[in-house]
Amino acid sequence: MPAGLGGGGSLGLALETVMGTYIAPTVSVPILSEGVKYTEEKYYPRHIRQTTMPSDVKSGPYHVEGPIEMDVDPAFLPYFMYASRHLITKTGVGPFEYKFVPSNAGSASTAASGAVARTMSITVVRNDVVFGYSGCVVAGYEFTIEEGTLRVSLDILGMKEAVQSAPTEVWQAANLFGADAHRIYLAASAAAPTFGAVDINFNGFTFRSNFNSEPQNRIVADRSASYISFGETEAEVESELDFIDRTDYDNFVSNTTRAIKLESLNGGATFAAATSGVKIQGNRVSYDAYDPELEGMGDLIMADFSGRVVLPVGGDGYEIHIKSPATIT
Repeated sequence: MPAGLGGGGSLGLALETVMGTYIAPTVSVPILSEGVKYTEEKYYPRHIRQTTMPSDVKSGPYHVEGPIEMDVDPAFLPYFMYASRHLITKTGVGPFEYKFVPSNAGSASTAASGAVARTMSITVVRNDVVFGYSGCVVAGYEFTIEEGTLRVSLDILGMKEAVQSAPTEVWQAANLFGADAHRIYLAASAAAPTFGAVDINFNGFTFRSNFNSEPQNRIVADRSASYISFGETEAEVESELDFIDRTDYDNFVSNTTRAIKLESLNGGATFAAATSGVKIQGNRVSYDAYDPELEGMGDLIMADFSGRVVLPVGGDGYEIHIKSPATIT
């Protein structure tokens, strides 16, 4: 008989109070796909005993890893961002505004709201079989506009996997950002850039941040990862731009940096007025590449653009703001 369809599955999560100790989900999250899995380094001894094949297998250290892809919904995105490498500020009385800026933390913590990178438990139900993953962090992520909708792909690393009880899912109406929700702005780079009018020359937008995270296994009586470490933070912006004149090309050649901001809003013309929203802002972006090329005779002349986020004096390289109904403590 065929197995169950993916549409019958579910994913839930909870922020942990003790790093690596599983908690049943407090939030059911609508996703597009997931690939979170148990990953083990088994040991196959190559003993020389008149054979050219391994003669045994022993369990090795393991960890959890895999992607989660979802449409961005401000009701759920803050939970994942709490489990990423950021300093967090929460303001407002509902909807709340959550602000995330890069931190220098070497690993996740179990501290309360405002601390760096809390761990989370992720519960995945596949064909009525329950998988529980604990000690999970977001090791990196990529926001992109696809089919007019803001989406995010989250790179998950975790410590442990175990069988868990079936969760009770509680679903709520989606609050997504369609094609009429997005605006992109440019400005001179600064710790607090001053943005002017909307820029209309962006054909697509991608923002990614990679924390170069790795599972760390220590010599303890437990094969699971002891914690997840963070390395260098690499943040980038990519797009395709209408080629109008040499301005951006000259910025690329001369190493001039710029500030770039994407706002995706529901229920208001500004982020402050919106009922929900996401603001992704690179405060100092260096032009890594800017390539205008002639394509076909009838094709628009476009320029592939990529930029590396670098640190401005007295500020943060980037900021992510989420206006959300979620109450996280």
